[in-house]
Amino acid sequence: MDGSLRGGTEEFEEYGGVGRGGRRQHHPNLRNTMGFALKSDSDGRPIRHKACLVVQGHRQVWGMNFEETFAPTPTFAMLQSILTITSKNSWKTNTFDVTSAYLHRKIDEVVFVRPPPGVTIGENKVLRLKKALYVLKQAGRCWWLHLKNVLQEIGFKANDNDQSTYVYKIGDNYAMLWIHVDNGVLVTSNDNIREKMKLNLTEKFETKKLVAATNRQLTANQPLPDIKLESSPASHIDCHYLSAIGMMLYVAKATRPDIMYAVNYLARFEVNAQHNHWKALKHLVDYISTTKTQTLKIGVDNTRRDMEVYIDMNWEGEGSRSQHGFCIILFGTMVAWNSKQQSCISSSTCQTKYMALSFAAKEALWLASNLEDVIGHQCPVLLLDNKAAIQIANNSSSKKKSRHIQREFHIINELVVSKKVTINWIATMEQMADIFTKAQGKLKTNQFS
Repeated sequence: MDGSLRGGTEEFEEYGGVGRGGRRQHHPNLRNTMGFALKSDSDGRPIRHKACLVVQGHRQVWGMNFEETFAPTPTFAMLQSILTITSKNSWKTNTFDVTSAYLHRKIDEVVFVRPPPGVTIGENKVLRLKKALYVLKQAGRCWWLHLKNVLQEIGFKANDNDQSTYVYKIGDNYAMLWIHVDNGVLVTSNDNIREKMKLNLTEKFETKKLVAATNRQLTANQPLPDIKLESSPASHIDCHYLSAIGMMLYVAKATRPDIMYAVNYLARFEVNAQHNHWKALKHLVDYISTTKTQTLKIGVDNTRRDMEVYIDMNWEGEGSRSQHGFCIILFGTMVAWNSKQQSCISSSTCQTKYMALSFAAKEALWLASNLEDVIGHQCPVLLLDNKAAIQIANNSSSKKKSRHIQREFHIINELVVSKKVTINWIATMEQMADIFTKAQGKLKTNQFS
């Protein structure tokens, strides 16, 4: 552990992270601490201890030692879309991790910190940060701006609608980057462009790994099956419930669309969870545990259209609020899905499904726009099982029974007229999005899982 402590402070000094100086009047000097982690290899085996020097960013004052903090967050939809394109074109996939990412860029604000453990300076002296330190409020933004500039120098272009995705294109040579903080996925169209990108990235950053991705099973961290309902007093249910819902949301959005509705429903009670909600959550965890061998398959189905969007809605669900759900299929692979309870009350099934068209169309067009540089222009095909809603959407019908629908949902009319989307009817038994609108039995769940 002593070695990891030295490594944590030496790494900070190596990148020129601090300078000595007296504290300005009225400027707070932030405390710092050491964060510890046990690092594992790709098979989950512990390999080393790591110590990281972090600042207590919760003590920062807006306008004094930080201002802007925004940094983009990537989406699973983009990652799964990129991997689907990779599978379709037999491209190469690599993953990488940048070492000490936050220490690569200078910070603009004046931030004073106390010396870290083991560092002695003059009496009444403090250190001024030159580089962004972990847990500093603006650290994520500093790293993102630096990374964006470096990638643009290499030749990557940031996506206008998703600043976590970058595209490199020269002729028939393609490279795409999906970035999550200091971790990334690099896909390239051939070996030559892959070696070029690897060389450029390793020249700009020190990376712990830039290796080819392999197909291997991943197991989720699921400690909940060991928790007994009886051993969790009422005062602790809220804390455990929130934590468990957070984990389940991550799993549902990442690789398990079959539990999306269940997690969405249980999340409604996070403010005042009771024993019956905790019991239902445990049942969901048991289901995940018994079906953990199920995987989200990424491949190509040439019998399907390039981009299909299945849309459904459950009229007058819980509390008279309709529940809409949709999933986007790209080249035969499900890359995005959602389930959400609506905030307004609908007067008919036709209205609920007409409203659902707008929600799904906007998500599909966002995804199509992000991928246009690589797969060309796409006109998403929306699949709905309600002919009345399709009639209104296709013909801008102004019947008395649809005039009351809020204006924001009529965007679907403009999208159809401008031929940005197409709407087709589908039989209810073939409606894949049904699993996102209500609880289903085993037969239907297995049919679409």
